[in-house]
Amino acid sequence: MEHDEREADQASRGGKVGTSYSLANPIDLHEVKRAGFDCIELTWQPLDLFDPAVKARCDEVVKLAARLNLEIWSLHIPFGTDWDPSSLDPGIRDQVADRVRRVLEYARAWGIRTAVYHPSWEPVPDAERAMRLDAARHTLGMLAREATAIGIRLAAECLPRTCLGHSASEMAYLTAECPELGVCCDVNHLFKETPQQFIERLGDRIVTTHISDNDGTDEKHWMPGEGVIEWQEVLRALDRIGYRGAIMHEVRKPEPVRMMENWRRLAGGRTT
Repeated sequence: MEHDEREADQASRGGKVGTSYSLANPIDLHEVKRAGFDCIELTWQPLDLFDPAVKARCDEVVKLAARLNLEIWSLHIPFGTDWDPSSLDPGIRDQVADRVRRVLEYARAWGIRTAVYHPSWEPVPDAERAMRLDAARHTLGMLAREATAIGIRLAAECLPRTCLGHSASEMAYLTAECPELGVCCDVNHLFKETPQQFIERLGDRIVTTHISDNDGTDEKHWMPGEGVIEWQEVLRALDRIGYRGAIMHEVRKPEPVRMMENWRRLAGGRTT
């Protein structure tokens, strides 16, 4: 009976349900699987993946996920000054690109097909914004084409505050010249328009999601339903664009059973 209910639930949502898994603050993958999740997003911030000990721990997580038949849907590339694709210094951008290439090679070896990447770090001064958008568009496009060549879809994540990609217009600009570059729609980061407006504007460029709630002022990574996001409108917008990717929770202090129960309540309330 439980298996039938889970299959019906998955059919109704049209995709997979996942949660972020941080090597820095790990949760029990057995519990994630028992709760009914289909997949995870692997992240290790602020740990250094290029540290052999950290890389070995990631290898073990990948092996355990495979044994549990828990897909690693995506990998989150680190973010910060050392990973900023919008730097106005070409030499720094080259170094950033090389770091990202190393991570993409890890993703390829692990069989992960999607890599999420921030278009910038912050703050971004107004006087530099146009130049940094161009720098980010060039770097992201180059890396997206290289990622595609090794079987990975690079997805630029929409971001809050002064970061690049803080609106549908900026995300459209960043992705316009590179069809290989997808979008990660993080509904918790959107304040220039509603998440549903962002989804309608970007459409099938959205290849993955980050799901959590906020207070309408800044990102909070609350459980969906604990903030101001209009979840039924968000889910209807995803349905309208034909989204079939993962519903990837990115909730602080994730509790797998509680997250899945909450998601089923949200999905059960969806109307077309």
